[in-house]
Amino acid sequence: MLNNHPIHFYKTARLNLREGQSLAINEESNHYCVFYVSAGKGTLASGDQRIKAEEGKSYFLKDIGKLTTAASVLMSVYMLSWPKEGDILSGFLSDRLAEQAAPRMVPLWEDLQKWNKEKSISARCRFQSLLWDMLAILTDEVEVDTVEEAAELIRNSMSRPYTVAELASKANMSPVSFSRAFRKRTGMTPKEFLNTERMKAAKELMLQKKGITAKEVAQQIGLQDEFYFSRLFKSKEGLPPSIFMKRVKERIAVVSQLFLQDHLLSLGVQPVAAPSYPTVYPASSGVPSYLHQQLEGTMLLNAEKPFKPEDILLTQPDRIIKTPLHNDQLQNVLLSQQEAVHHLPLQQDWRQYLYEISSMVGCESRAEKIGKEIHCLECKVRDELCPLTKKGTWAVLWIRPEEIRLYGQGNHALLDLLFQGLGFQPHPDLHGEGYRIVSLKEIAALNPDKLLILWSHERDVWRAAQSPVWNKLRAVQTGEVYFPDSHEWDPWGPLGRKRLLAELPSSIVKGKLKA
Repeated sequence: MLNNHPIHFYKTARLNLREGQSLAINEESNHYCVFYVSAGKGTLASGDQRIKAEEGKSYFLKDIGKLTTAASVLMSVYMLSWPKEGDILSGFLSDRLAEQAAPRMVPLWEDLQKWNKEKSISARCRFQSLLWDMLAILTDEVEVDTVEEAAELIRNSMSRPYTVAELASKANMSPVSFSRAFRKRTGMTPKEFLNTERMKAAKELMLQKKGITAKEVAQQIGLQDEFYFSRLFKSKEGLPPSIFMKRVKERIAVVSQLFLQDHLLSLGVQPVAAPSYPTVYPASSGVPSYLHQQLEGTMLLNAEKPFKPEDILLTQPDRIIKTPLHNDQLQNVLLSQQEAVHHLPLQQDWRQYLYEISSMVGCESRAEKIGKEIHCLECKVRDELCPLTKKGTWAVLWIRPEEIRLYGQGNHALLDLLFQGLGFQPHPDLHGEGYRIVSLKEIAALNPDKLLILWSHERDVWRAAQSPVWNKLRAVQTGEVYFPDSHEWDPWGPLGRKRLLAELPSSIVKGKLKA
């Protein structure tokens, strides 16, 4: 019986996650957990599963999980956990729980938290009553995930699409109510969603099916009129299918742990295969969000593991761009296609990659134009930042869960940009290259005038700031600590560099921490 459990058997919490932040849940896998997203959205990863975590939805987690935010808005999550030993609740729960609006659920969660903290018998009774109320709401016989199920039906039946009336019937809703609910969840009408999915499928077919024609693509996505398909594709993507297919006239696969697809895309070439980092960018298929849409149709190879030769060969590449891989990984795929492999040595400057790739694909003049454009943008940003950079010396930190990395004066794309390109003055006692793992005491001994904290999560910065040593730092005392939202800052490619430069001035100002 629930009454046999002490109130501290159950733990409640409310957590706020900022953009790109991740939260490990049930790390020892000895608890069950229910959590509710009251605001924002993200991705929940557990085992081999990745699902969207969205506002108004609850999730039952049986094993280790990782929650990562996706949107720029703050993500708020309520959580209830309890030990598997002695559990009596899991039998009432399933992987799919009823969706409920925040105005109904938040007061309930707040009361659960309130009475969970109290120790009296009265508090225990109130907590137990509220807990059963919440379970009743979450297990209501309501249409759970009707929109997601309808969206999946649309994706899987493009050749014979369902009507709105048919989808509404499957959701036990009227067509008007269904259309309203669908638009609220997806931001599109069912027809708009169908056409969007068709265009995604069309891009994948054009990239992955060598020699396919526009007419064949149209037929495979359920459009019998090739000319209508062409008009629809152009209205959605900004260019006709014939031009899109020219982007992959020569089929290029990137076998690298660098995002060299950034350089290719900037030159107007979309690779048929390219690296991704699913745990770093879980919300955008393993690549930075600014590359996500442009890589629709590209096979994304998991660069966190050794590449599988069969995945690369499946894309039928005409040419492979390869850089040296970590741990000297051997790729058998390259042994049978040496004549098609362009070996690219690791470079010190992003432009070297751009110019060599542009020479390979015959876009040298375009690369020169890109180089000049970014140089002008760097000069503009340097002038904007001058009031901030003209006085004082800087140190750059990455505060991680298990360590603090102090970066040196160069030999790193972002450090070179800051110290050589944008006018930041490195502390003279900084080491030369790479990074060193340091303690706060060592940072205090260095005592730079200004601190720039990059790529870090808020919880790790907050933890460091609780140390008494933190408050002794000159930069902290003078209010010269800057913690911009830099999760996706990657200046190794033209698109990433432009994105970084566009965000840098305002992000640094907004990210200034109070003394």
